This record gives sequence, C-alpha cells and structure tokens, in this order.
Amino acid sequence: MENGQGAKKPEKLAWALDEAAESTGLSKAYFRKIIAAGEIRTTRAGRRVLILDSDLRAWLDRNRAQAVA
Repeated sequence: MENGQGAKKPEKLAWALDEAAESTGLSKAYFRKIIAAGEIRTTRAGRRVLILDSDLRAWLDRNRAQAVA
C-alpha cells in the first residue's frame, strides 16, 4: 500500500473492533456477538481488544465458504 507521497505504508497486522467493523461493513455489536460466541479469536493490548488480520481473514473465508455451500 502506498501513501500519497509514494512511500509504502506498513501492512496492518491487527484491527480494533471499530476498524474491523468499518473495513467489513459489519457492526461493532456483531463483532462483539461473534467474539462472545468464540467464532473469532481476539487478543488484548492493555484495554484494547484487537483482532489479528490473519484471524479476521480466516473468519471471513470460513463464512464465505458456509454461504456458498
């Protein structure tokens, strides 16, 4: 990813709940629901709940596969 000055922006490794919600079009409440149900893993940094990028992508892939089947 490049920023406006041509420099490469580092790849995102983890998403806060509001960022994950915004990037997927899902609500924060929905993310809280699937977290509580154990459908997606989280990690904490202090008080912040983070979803690793790899876990978010894996969850999206699993759910895409279920929607197609």
